[in-house]
Amino acid sequence: MEQANVSQHLAVLRSRQLVMNRKSGNQVFYSVRDPILLEVLALMRKYFQKHLTEALAILEEIGASKKERGK
Repeated sequence: MEQANVSQHLAVLRSRQLVMNRKSGNQVFYSVRDPILLEVLALMRKYFQKHLTEALAILEEIGASKKERGK
């Protein structure tokens, strides 16, 4: 990602109080404000991965049945 895009995303996260920042010289360090957010994100990732896997399986079944009908 470009630095400008990352900065904009971090600014939004900071404005929503999801991350906090600490400056040290010319560097800025960001951290998650509440560790429970990491747990929430992990659960959401699992949820979406599960449903993506199910959707891909359905699409594969559809593709296989189309190939069988085409023979």
